Amino acid sequence: MRELTLPETLYLCAGLLLCLALPIMMGACASQDVATREPRMKIVWTGQVLLAIAGLVVLFSAPAAPYAAAFGFVSYLGCAFVLRRKLWPSRPG
Repeated sequence: MRELTLPETLYLCAGLLLCLALPIMMGACASQDVATREPRMKIVWTGQVLLAIAGLVVLFSAPAAPYAAAFGFVSYLGCAFVLRRKLWPSRPG
């Protein structure tokens, strides 16, 4: 395995911190109803998988590391936005 540069190490650290945010966000509005919790868990797992793929690309490809970090951040934002919409639906009127 190759040695990581400082920016690549920071990309991995940021990805690890973002991996914690989705489950914490899910736990903030934990419901005991399995029917409503299951679709939300799929969103969390999708975000986790996308961030893991971005982390693997950072580890194995130096030229693609900034793009993988940007992909991981954008995919996290997308999953967080969708999860937020499911957890706190907008009120009518």
